[in-house]
Amino acid sequence: MKKFVLILIIFLPVFIYGQQWYAMDAGVTNTVGDCDVGCIINFQNKLIISGHFKTSGSTIINSVAQWDGVHWQPMGLGIWDENTSDLTGLAGRLIIYKSKLFCGGFFPGAGGSFINDATHYANSIAYWNGLDWNPISPGPMPSGVNGNTAGLGIYNDHLYMGGVFNHNFDTSGLRTANGLAEWNDTVFLPSPASLSGSISIGFSSPLDFTVHNNKLIMGGEFTSINGSPSGSFSGIAAWNDTNWTVLGSGFNRPVASLVVYNGELYAGGEFTATGDNLTTLHYVAKWDGLQWLQVGEGLNDSVFKLYVDTLQNKLYAGGTFTQTGLGVPARHIAEWTGTNWQEVGGGTNGIVGAIYSKDSNLYIGGYFTQVGNGISANHIACWGPSPLGVNEIDDRRYARLYPNPATNEVKLESKMQNAEIVIRDVLGQMVYSAKAIAASSTIDVSMLSKGVYFISLQNGKQTINKKLVKE
Repeated sequence: MKKFVLILIIFLPVFIYGQQWYAMDAGVTNTVGDCDVGCIINFQNKLIISGHFKTSGSTIINSVAQWDGVHWQPMGLGIWDENTSDLTGLAGRLIIYKSKLFCGGFFPGAGGSFINDATHYANSIAYWNGLDWNPISPGPMPSGVNGNTAGLGIYNDHLYMGGVFNHNFDTSGLRTANGLAEWNDTVFLPSPASLSGSISIGFSSPLDFTVHNNKLIMGGEFTSINGSPSGSFSGIAAWNDTNWTVLGSGFNRPVASLVVYNGELYAGGEFTATGDNLTTLHYVAKWDGLQWLQVGEGLNDSVFKLYVDTLQNKLYAGGTFTQTGLGVPARHIAEWTGTNWQEVGGGTNGIVGAIYSKDSNLYIGGYFTQVGNGISANHIACWGPSPLGVNEIDDRRYARLYPNPATNEVKLESKMQNAEIVIRDVLGQMVYSAKAIAASSTIDVSMLSKGVYFISLQNGKQTINKKLVKE
């Protein structure tokens, strides 16, 4: 029995705490303007990303891409805009509806045989059929909406689209739709809401949807629905397929993200208080059925994405924030512990707007170019013990670590060039970092406490992981 307990003491921390950041190939880059990854989803067992980007390395991917296990690959011609110098459209939300992958955003066209293919003018909403992107409604009539599709949601087997538009188009013709459209996989239905807004920039824009207590919850930037007095709805509303109802007094600033966690509704956004300004909120709130409550100490700036890892039952937040409400560092990515918010792996150097989990790995996307303590990752990265599909090479063939266990020095020999050596403890904290210039590096480990450590050798495209025991 004693021997069995000793083995658990040695190996259990490795199993639980062996997470680290991984770059995913070259990430994504842009040729003109800002670059970001705004959404991550899994479709047909492939990781899909969307956003505003042009390339991954030398590969043109046009704002949507799929991960093949080693590199980011294009999906047809992707999302395109004939009016921009780099021909790249702005892809936004991704959602799976009726076994098809839909992409919203702000773009004229998607897919086709060439840019400006008239049969592929999709007008800010398109679907992927496994081979190409297509307009949701076939020609010759126009398809889509006349503006930006910012949010996508599913309720009672219909697809809801929220954004900055006032008309939609399908084979039956043109319909009025002020900020909200409902699609039944064949045609648009009469819009269930006409939205108007006076928050911030002054127009209606649902940004996210979720379903809670058998109702569609819509969050965004609006203060009125179907002609109600301005302020009667403050950024959030519930729909039961018949009527819209308020949820308390709403918020004083827009809602960007909605999730259901442990059966309760959570909202994140730009808000700092309820709509009546009677309850202070720090960018994230929980609905208790009667009122909006603070979630711990909150965060110090906007939350653009809330995400629930259902496998591990964890709630994450991403956004512009850099600290918790108590001033503890939380650079753009944070986890709710049930008591407070804490940073994930040293955070990032820029905004996180997309979060997705699969197995034991957490994937994030945004405006950042570095994760953790200076690891290069162009707008997409993975936090986990063994990243799905990340190009982790066979370290037995390409690297040698000796002596191991070590006391004062350890040598790391590798065929990897221009790499960075990072050592982390079992809690994921970085304790050493250096550039590996030569094929053989000598590392002074005399300053480390006795125990188990993880050595990562990375060059932005490949990763080698080794375990070190310090005596």
